[in-house]
Amino acid sequence: MMTKTVLGIDGGGTRTRAAIMDGRGNVLGICVGNTSNYDDIGIDAARENIRQVVDCARAKAGIPADPFDAVFLGIGGVSSADDRAIVKKMASDLRLAPEATIGVDHDIRIALAGGLSGRPGIVQIAGTGSSCYGRNAVGQSWRSGGWGPLLADEGSGYWFGIEAMKAATMASDGRSSETVLLPAVLDFLKLKDIDGIMHRVYVENMSRSEIASLSPLLINAAKEGDAVSLQIVETGIQNLAQCVSIVAHKLDLMEQCELSLTGGVFQAGDFIIDRMRKAVQEQVPQCTVAMAELPPVIGSCLLALDLLDVHLTPAEVELLKRISVTLL
Repeated sequence: MMTKTVLGIDGGGTRTRAAIMDGRGNVLGICVGNTSNYDDIGIDAARENIRQVVDCARAKAGIPADPFDAVFLGIGGVSSADDRAIVKKMASDLRLAPEATIGVDHDIRIALAGGLSGRPGIVQIAGTGSSCYGRNAVGQSWRSGGWGPLLADEGSGYWFGIEAMKAATMASDGRSSETVLLPAVLDFLKLKDIDGIMHRVYVENMSRSEIASLSPLLINAAKEGDAVSLQIVETGIQNLAQCVSIVAHKLDLMEQCELSLTGGVFQAGDFIIDRMRKAVQEQVPQCTVAMAELPPVIGSCLLALDLLDVHLTPAEVELLKRISVTLL
C-alpha cells in the first residue's frame, strides 16, 4: 500500500511556509512564500499566496497537483470558529485535501507540535509578539498572553523595543538611572537627539517589526551589565514564566511538564534561555525547558498525519530532528 502524503502550512504574519511529507516522515518538498494572514491582505490574496507556495512545494517534490491525503493549516490570527471556517474554505477551494481531513488552527498550535515533536506540553513564543500555549495528553488546551501589543505582549521583541525607547526617554528626562540605552537608541534610530523620537514613533508610524528590531540592542546592553536593561529583561522573563505557570496549572501539567521555546528573543542564546529556565522552574519545578525540536511547518505536517491516525516512529522523529536545521 502506498504511503500517505500530507501537506503542512505555517502561515505567519510575514511569510507562509509549505511542507509536503509522506507517512514515514520524509520531507518531499518545502517552500517559503508571502503571508497568508487574511486579516492583513484579504481572503483572495491569502488564498493565492497559499496556492503559490503549495505549487512551489509540489514542484520541488515532483508530484502532480492532486489533493493530499490531509492538510493542516496553522495560520496567524486564527482565534475563532469563523476564522477556522474561512481558512478551511480557502483550503477546500484550492482542493488541498478532502473536507474531512482539512485541519485548521492558530500558528501557536503548530509551533507546539513542532517544538515537542508532537508530544503534549507547552510552547512559549517570544518573537515580534509573545504567546504561551499548551495542550495535554487528553487534548485539553489553554493559552495565556498573546493578546497583541496593546493588551498583552510582555516579553516579546516588540515589548523589549518599546521598553528600550521608554528607558531612553526617561533617562533623558532625568526620571531614571543613567543607561547606555539612551545613546544606543539614538544611534540605532539615527537621531541627532532624543527630541526626534516622537516623530519617528508617531508621525513615521514605526511598524511592530521595526520596534521589535530594537530588542537585540536592549538584550546586548543587559549582557554588558547595564542595570536598566537588565531589569527590563528580568521583568520580561518573569512575565513569560508567569504565562507558562498559568498554562501548566490549567492543564494539570505541574508534575510533568515539557516547555519548548521558540522565537527571535530566545535566539539571544543562553543569556535569555538560562534566565527563562530559572524563572519557569521557580514556579513549575518539574518543567523541563529546551529550544524547539522541529520548526512549526513540520509541526503542521505532524498534525496532518494525526488526522489520518498516522504517527511516526521514534526513529523517524529522530531523523527529522537531525535534518531540521536544513529544512528552511
